[in-house]
Amino acid sequence: MSTFLARFFVVFALVFGTLFLLVWFYLSVTSPAQAAERAPETQTVTFEVRSLRVLMQYGGAHDFTVEVASTPDQLRQGLMHRTELAPNKGMLFVYKPPRTVGMWMKNTLISLDMLFADRLGRIIFIAENTQPMSEDIIQAPGRTAYVLEVPAGTVKQLSIGLGQRLTF
Repeated sequence: MSTFLARFFVVFALVFGTLFLLVWFYLSVTSPAQAAERAPETQTVTFEVRSLRVLMQYGGAHDFTVEVASTPDQLRQGLMHRTELAPNKGMLFVYKPPRTVGMWMKNTLISLDMLFADRLGRIIFIAENTQPMSEDIIQAPGRTAYVLEVPAGTVKQLSIGLGQRLTF
């Protein structure tokens, strides 16, 4: 009986150890960090340019010219490797269907304000003055359909707040 148990545990350990290594290898190869490691000179990602308006809480609005990232390559590239972002410019990330979105600043050389919005364009979370080159994950609670990245300080300067809407 004891040799049966010993063989069982050895086979069990081998099978689940092998499965664990396969899953670990797969996740390490397909992680977002690997996608962000591509050299900027190999990137040929282009973005559609659109107008976007932030509707202010007590009337009025502020207009931005944004590059739209909606394809997997565009979403991966974002504003990485840029050395500046002019006032009233930004990047709009579009997630269809809405989902839990985690952003990071790896390979992003400038500080940004990030506005996370739901499917109706309502701002549900704001991350101000993000740290360039950081690998910390910035994540809004709940499902996100859009993330607007603008130059750091824009949120404070324009008094942008939760509940305001993005329209485009």
